[in-house]
Amino acid sequence: MRASTAFLIMAPMVIVTLLFVGTQGRRAGAAGGGGGQPYWDEGVAAFVRQRMGSTYVDPLDAKASEAAFWRAMDAYVRLDPYCDMIPPSEYRQWKEGTSGHYGGLGIRVDAEAEGLRVRGVLPGGPAQRAGLQVGELVLGADGRALGGMDLRSGTPARLLKGAPGSSVRLEVRAASGEVRVLVATREVVRPPAVFTRRVGPQGKVAVLRLSEFVESTPAEVDEALAALLSVPTEGLVLDLRDNAGGVLAAAVHVADRFLAAGLVVRVVGRAAGTSRDFHAKASDDAAEVPAGLPVAVLVNGHSASASEVVSGALQDHRRALLVGERTFGKFLVQSIVEAPRGDCALQLVTARYVTPSGRSYQRRLEDGPPGPAQAQEGVDARGEPAGLLPDVVQALSAEERKRLLQHWDHEEDARWGAPPRHAGVTEGWVDPQLARALEVLEGELLMQRIRPGASPAR
Repeated sequence: MRASTAFLIMAPMVIVTLLFVGTQGRRAGAAGGGGGQPYWDEGVAAFVRQRMGSTYVDPLDAKASEAAFWRAMDAYVRLDPYCDMIPPSEYRQWKEGTSGHYGGLGIRVDAEAEGLRVRGVLPGGPAQRAGLQVGELVLGADGRALGGMDLRSGTPARLLKGAPGSSVRLEVRAASGEVRVLVATREVVRPPAVFTRRVGPQGKVAVLRLSEFVESTPAEVDEALAALLSVPTEGLVLDLRDNAGGVLAAAVHVADRFLAAGLVVRVVGRAAGTSRDFHAKASDDAAEVPAGLPVAVLVNGHSASASEVVSGALQDHRRALLVGERTFGKFLVQSIVEAPRGDCALQLVTARYVTPSGRSYQRRLEDGPPGPAQAQEGVDARGEPAGLLPDVVQALSAEERKRLLQHWDHEEDARWGAPPRHAGVTEGWVDPQLARALEVLEGELLMQRIRPGASPAR
């Protein structure tokens, strides 16, 4: 599914679990902010806590007070729109989002007055094996009614998700009106983030679309590339449009599949251990893209962060031509460090990254994370254009973009066994940006054919 969060680039972690590195020192204790340490006054903090607890007019509500504490901590670290405190109420969901998997049932649902309507069931997942079918209505889970719930509240997810190996008892109503009880055992579920298709004459061009970069992306990409390259292929399109980024290690792995050697990205930070170079390594793996295979990369104003790492590396090494619209411009590295208590984390911008040729086009920080409102081209702090400029510029009209998003909806729904939700969107439709990429690849193939001693593409 398309990324819906703004957790964009994270560096591999050395000390804490998960995958993030480094942290920015934080002074706890005496007041003062010298030596690069943030200001903190322990006495004032203790005074405020004591007076609130003893003299506020009404008894303090524990949940409201806890929420206020986390809001205060978030405000303390919000040095720019990319820094924040991830409280316990959000941390588990955040980890699931960046890992690309969770303990669950493998279903997509829509909320209705009486329960959750099953829109899609992941093939081979625990829900399908338990007998749950698309179109059925889940009335309850472990005796808790699911009617009238807001999916954004997270309550339905908490009831359906859980530790792998645990079971949940579902009350289900079929289309016939029959109500039955199913018991499903939760498993690690990996929602698909990689989508493939074949286009062009005789389907000789492979398209690999990445909706986000999560921990599971490398394995998904390798599997997809091995399958795509197992049949005659004359060109490959890597579609990174609307990919707002994700895990840095995943981005480096994807770039490495297209590069035999060389620098992929350079990360530069202030604190010790936050600066590092990431290099491509030669491999004879089935997922390695042959050096002679023409490649085009599709990008737009919603392509950010990890997407810019990959597209910038392939552009700098002249391994691929970028087609589409200027990218968002997020050249920052965010590090996530889990607090000692283990149920919350601190997210800080700890480094910037540059492409192999030394380019770094960071949009003004006040513009915030990429999203619908920031799709237009932005500028950096100097007023210069932010983001990567494609080699071949091709815009989409509002109507063409709407249709493209509908086409992606169908791609994603198909992976969940869900029925198409938009009329008139055909599987073989090629949008204008993809059509331009196919023209670019055809031109590259023509040049290969006329070069002396050229060998045909795989």
